[in-house]
Amino acid sequence: MTGRKIITVIEPEGPESWYDSLKEKAEVRFFYPEGPIEADQSRKLAMESDGVIITSSSGFTAEDMDQAKRLGIIAKCGGKPSNVDVDAATKRGIAVTYVPGANSSTVAEYAVMTMLTSLRRYPLVTTAIRRGLKRMTTDLFGRELRGKTVGLVGYGAIGREVAKRLEGFACAVRVFDPYYGGGEEPACVTFTDDLDDLLRESDIVSLHCTLSAETEGLLGERELALMKPGAGIINCARGPLIDETALERALREGRLAFAVLDVFTVEPPEADHPLVDVEGAVLTPHISSWTPEALHREVRGALDSVEAWLEGREIPGLINGDYAGSGA
Repeated sequence: MTGRKIITVIEPEGPESWYDSLKEKAEVRFFYPEGPIEADQSRKLAMESDGVIITSSSGFTAEDMDQAKRLGIIAKCGGKPSNVDVDAATKRGIAVTYVPGANSSTVAEYAVMTMLTSLRRYPLVTTAIRRGLKRMTTDLFGRELRGKTVGLVGYGAIGREVAKRLEGFACAVRVFDPYYGGGEEPACVTFTDDLDDLLRESDIVSLHCTLSAETEGLLGERELALMKPGAGIINCARGPLIDETALERALREGRLAFAVLDVFTVEPPEADHPLVDVEGAVLTPHISSWTPEALHREVRGALDSVEAWLEGREIPGLINGDYAGSGA
């Protein structure tokens, strides 16, 4: 192993056999956390590594990178990392990569599925017979997606895949994304440059934007109050986009009918999370992209990036093309 680069995989996705091609080129170490990954854990692992492969559970600050003198690449499985200081990495000669499109269709399928199950009150309906509830004597009415307005906040790869899937449901899709450059869109899609208008018009709001200083807390008390009575929210993007306390109040007061959260401000959420016992709240453990097909694409993409870096080739998925390094 002498002289080989050390690549640490933090919270590995999939079996270790998926990483066999990298093992031929470097010493690969696997770190399996027992709970939430603490900042000092990630920092210590980076200090001992030439490269790291991470998921959204890990992040690195400028201070972390100052102490990780050997670190040359941070490869994120899946979408762009929201908790890695890319500017700091660039200044320190550290390549940062992601895997564009690896889970776009997977998350889109999940988002549309939760729209349907929420409108049709599927969690309640599936327990009806077991609980002795009858169709004619109990309020088991659901609602159709047909004719509804779905508001998409963010129209990147996942948002566009959601729109494609909604085209067949005869609903209207309103999109807010000030950074989208335009393209060939499904007939059901129209755009707005006013988030408030989208919130007022939508029966369902589905979040698909990145987390940044601009979008953190994007939907708070004021924004939630703009939404239609009986509307719902789906968040498969990043937890801090929504003020969870404000969302709890909106659900408890009956202003919103439902909320589906697959992501949280702190992950995994504690058992006493304020939304755990709220009627209308469906909480899932960050699994919208959790299929073997998507995970394999994510891992393979991260490996391609690291292997290219090791071999001094053009790095696929590179975010900071002007990073000061010159390869391995």
